[in-house]
Formats: sequence, C-alpha cells, structure tokens
Amino acid sequence: MRITILTQFYPPEFGAAAIRLSRLARLLAAEGHQVTVLTGMPNYPEGVIPSAYRRKIFKRETVDGVHVRRVWVYASPSKRARARLLNQFSFLVMAALRGTFLARPNVFLVESHPLPIVLAAGWLKRIKRAPIVLNVSDLWPESAVATGALSADSRMVKIASRIEKWAYHDAAQIISMTQGVHDGILQVHPHPDRVTLIQNAVDLERFKPGGDKLRREVRENYGIGEQFTAVHVGNMSLTYDFDILLETAAALPKMAFLFAGGGSQEADIRKKAAERGLKNIIFAGVLPHADMPGIWAAADASLIALRDHSVAGGTLPAKMYESLATGTPVVAAIRGEGATLIEQAGAGIVVPIGDAAAYVAALLRLADDPALREKMRADARAYAERHLSPDRVKLRYIERFEQALHLKQHTPKDKQS
Repeated sequence: MRITILTQFYPPEFGAAAIRLSRLARLLAAEGHQVTVLTGMPNYPEGVIPSAYRRKIFKRETVDGVHVRRVWVYASPSKRARARLLNQFSFLVMAALRGTFLARPNVFLVESHPLPIVLAAGWLKRIKRAPIVLNVSDLWPESAVATGALSADSRMVKIASRIEKWAYHDAAQIISMTQGVHDGILQVHPHPDRVTLIQNAVDLERFKPGGDKLRREVRENYGIGEQFTAVHVGNMSLTYDFDILLETAAALPKMAFLFAGGGSQEADIRKKAAERGLKNIIFAGVLPHADMPGIWAAADASLIALRDHSVAGGTLPAKMYESLATGTPVVAAIRGEGATLIEQAGAGIVVPIGDAAAYVAALLRLADDPALREKMRADARAYAERHLSPDRVKLRYIERFEQALHLKQHTPKDKQS
C-alpha cells in the first residue's frame, strides 16, 4: 500500500505527534508499505529552524525506510497568535503545492492538528483522488475554548468550527485517540461507522524501568542526590495546572521537582517559582526525546495536574503512556478516562482536580511507602506490556486504511470528490 502521511510535526521535532507518527511510519515501512511523509522544516517548539534545514524551499530525506518530503514554513520564536497562524498557513500553502507533485498514494493519513492542515489535505484528496483517514488527537477549536485560549464567540472559533465540520465530512475514516475525542467528534459528525477509537501506544523497548547506573548519572547531572524526585514531562501549556504543582513544591521543600519541557506557560512558571524562592524546582528545558528515558529513570513519581476545563475528562496526556512503560508511579489531578486508566492499571494515585492538599498528601504517601511504589511500578509496566504495544496500533491503522479504500472503490465515480 502507498501511504502519504500529512503532518506539520515530525522528527527531529519531538512533540507527542512527531513521536507517535514517526513510530507508526517506521512500523508501516518495515511491514513493506511505501510510506511518504509530507511535512515542514523542523521548528517546534522553539520556533527556530535548525541550520541544516534553513534557507531551503524543499528538502528530501529517507529516514528508517520512510520517504520524508519537507517544505519551507514561516517560523518564529514568538508565542503570539499571529506568528502561530503564519506558521500554520505557510505550511498549508507549501504542503498543498509540494503534494501536488508527489506520486499518487492509495490513502492519505492526515494529522488534524493544527486545523488548517485539513484544507491542504482536501486539495490533495481531489487532485490525487485518494481517500483521507483523518487522525484527531485533539478537538479544535473546542479545546482552545475550554482552556481559555480563545473566546467561544470569536470569529476565529466560528470559522474553525465550520472547517472542523467540513473536514470530518470530507474524510473516509476518522481516528480518535481518546474516548473524549471520540465522543466530541460524534457530536459534530454523527456517523459512528466512520469514527474509530485507537488509543496511543508507547515504545516499550526504549521506555522501560531504568537501571541504577542511568538513574545515578541523570540525578548527578541535575544535582538531585538522593531526594525523592517527582517529574513533569512535556508541554507547559494552559491544559495543565502549574499553580498546584508550585503549591506542592512549596509544601514539600525536601523533595525535588524536575520539569522537563517547554511551552507557552514556561516563562510564567519560571517567574512564579523564582518569586516564591522555590529552590527545589529544577527546570531542564526542552530536551531531545532520546534523553527522556534518563529523565524517567531519575524519577520516583510522575506529575500530572489538569486544569478544570470541559475537555479534562477526555484527556490522556502522552506522558502518561511513558510513565506506565517506565513503571513510574503517577500522581494525577485528573478525571474521566485518564483517572480510569491509572486506576485500572494500578499505576498511581488520582486526586481531585484543583485540590492542592490532596496532591501534597498523595506525594507524601508515595515517598513514605517504598513497597507501594514498587507495586505500582510493576503493575504499570505490566499494563503497558498488555495494552500499549505499537504493533497493536499499527494493525488497527492498516484496518482503517483498507476500510477507506473499500469505501472509495464502492463509491460511484460521480459521487467521489
């Protein structure tokens, strides 16, 4: 099968989408499928294009048997909305242009975030006459409204809502990554036969309980010593409640708190930590994904604290999967399917969203009970091995590709678009 993946995020970028899609692309290529990735010059999350990719309009690469075709994008370190929109719409235009001259695939797999990418996909679907399988990892604009990033009555939200509805209608198959996303799609696009839930996976070989040597090395590098250490890995965005984490760090000065990542809230979090004199918080910054097994090896607990927004119940942070695979007990202020997963796996302690006192108590409980930590470590890893295999995800995607092709073959030509 000839598969073209259209995504704005791909390695050497190392956000959740880049990691997830590159893993799938490698597995598909290893299975014998011809996989092409149409993406932009890497720039996320810093907004800076590396020198090897700078001043290029197009670039061709072959990585792990996957043909990668890159296009120029506007990139800026600015966090302002205007800069982000220019980045997204420059990719829309350039991807549509470059994709026009690529070989015709059997199917397109389209990562729907950021949303403007679906317009490029719609163009390519029509000129290549290949169906779209739309991958939805986040409800947009619903999530932006829920977290307060955008106003529900803004013109941007109204336009985005129309694009979202059109994109769902235009896709032959839609893949949701959480039950919350699945339910949200069906509210907009009530066709359950075309929407499939495929939960994320994790690289079980790369992410596994770390050895003592790696743990000592990473802890020494960050000056942690023998302190009980809790880590927050990944994006520092409005999705998460960092006020609770700062309150917890203030209440537990003998513990170390390691934040590995960056994002729109990073500067504000650093400022608040400095103002409060929180010497037990260590900011590692944005790290290559290859460094993350070491961060998990150094951790005694994983921190997840969601803000109280309407999409919180359907959120499954990518860091949760790596926590499970590495056997790192989770303390999570979360509800809905995230809470259910942690409890089913026996992988941590769930507390109410917004409850700093409960969060502090949960961390203290873990710190004071090594036997509990070891049980959670073993149970988490066992759950990951049973349920989070990348091969399971690969097979489910192939099923959806075949279904999209089946639908196309049985659609009269005058109804195909």
